[in-house]
Amino acid sequence: MFGHLKAEDFINLMEGAEQPAAHKTHLDSCARCREVWEALNPLYAGVTSLDAEVPEADWVEFRSSVRDELLSRSVQRQTVVRRWTGWAIRPTVAWALSLLLAVGIPTGAFLWHLQNENRARSAVQSRQSLPPSEMIEGTEKAVFDDVIELSDTEQAQFQQLLEAAHSGGQRLQ
Repeated sequence: MFGHLKAEDFINLMEGAEQPAAHKTHLDSCARCREVWEALNPLYAGVTSLDAEVPEADWVEFRSSVRDELLSRSVQRQTVVRRWTGWAIRPTVAWALSLLLAVGIPTGAFLWHLQNENRARSAVQSRQSLPPSEMIEGTEKAVFDDVIELSDTEQAQFQQLLEAAHSGGQRLQ
């Protein structure tokens, strides 16, 4: 055997496991190992005696106490939420929503209408600034196709409408 006993050997001795003869003879002949054994033996006996004195925990009571604590916290949390979203905030939200509906939607519709009206004015002004020859070139062919497909009575009414518009335009100038 090489050297002194190891920690595992001392644990086996304390627990009463079967030891090889070489370990027993070394323990009898080595003063240092015997001194460590004599110091550890009462310590081990004290630790093992504590196992008998420790009562087993009552897990049923522990579980019920944890469950009760969690339930009480959830009840407290719900009452806090109800308190903050209760009577004070609900009317405020209702007033804010009604104000948005009463003021915001008509304002948005009015602004949208103004924007569309400005676009229409700018389109009319840009068309009026062009000479008539360019206005005809920019129109779509579908308009002329529709004019060609008119019946005889519709063509006559269209001709009268154009002449009335032309004579009214000359009066203004």
